[in-house]
Amino acid sequence: MEKHLLLAVGDDQSSLQAVRFVNDFFTNKTDVRLTLLYVAPHPPAVYLDDSDVYQRKRWTEDWKRGQERRAMELLAQGKDSLVDSGFKDDLVAKKFVFSQYGSARDLIQECAKGNFDALVLGRRGLSRFEELFVDSVTKRIMNEELSFPIWVCQRPERGRKHVLVAVDGSEPCVQIADHVGFIVADQPEQRIVLAHIPGSQAPEAIYQEFFEHALASLLENGVPRDRIETKVLSGIYPAAALQQEADSGRYAAVAVGRTGASGPGFFSMGSVSRSLLAKLEGAALWVSPSSCRL
Repeated sequence: MEKHLLLAVGDDQSSLQAVRFVNDFFTNKTDVRLTLLYVAPHPPAVYLDDSDVYQRKRWTEDWKRGQERRAMELLAQGKDSLVDSGFKDDLVAKKFVFSQYGSARDLIQECAKGNFDALVLGRRGLSRFEELFVDSVTKRIMNEELSFPIWVCQRPERGRKHVLVAVDGSEPCVQIADHVGFIVADQPEQRIVLAHIPGSQAPEAIYQEFFEHALASLLENGVPRDRIETKVLSGIYPAAALQQEADSGRYAAVAVGRTGASGPGFFSMGSVSRSLLAKLEGAALWVSPSSCRL
């Protein structure tokens, strides 16, 4: 089944981390459709005398043309990289727009109206959008009601493989397991490891049930059973346990759900996704579309 991903491209070379991650992650590139999107910021204010309307208009038009030229260079570079790695030329599109609502909202609207399967962001790819990355674009996107997952490519390392999926029995975790299954089913080199970090009082029967729910979702997506493992991780802090496992196992991606609060036997994926967003490196962070406030 065809996947369609929206890759956000920023204004410098580091913005192409999303491209590099996608190039390396997908070995079977046949049914992957990609759209590279560059959202340019509003022109800065120009302080000229009121009589210089023509000069102000000319300056603004020149600035916009400069933005578009730079964007097209980066979009072309990204597309060339994708096609050279094996993606089909006619399945890789380029799109350039000027920001209308603020970079985060523009990305959300583009992804929602295009029915994309995920929005893929490079961690340093948004540096000249109207806010800085850590406080703004990605965090704002994660705080919205979304109908699609987000992939944040945090300085991905080439050669990493497999997806670590956190499970806690919550609906967001089932959602992200379903997404992982959909993406990975036809990628035979990628394995899936379902991981749970039990609390001190959590009975084994409970988290085995969590595994079964996530496992059923993966199997429904066509992932062979022999490409799925389960692991019980130890640690007081779930995010730290997931990060340690991701580093030691050299996973390509860590997939988590988002919830606003934790319940008995559950850990708060809102806090986990927030912590991983700040600290995870080398692997991409895949986050479910469910809403929560980070």
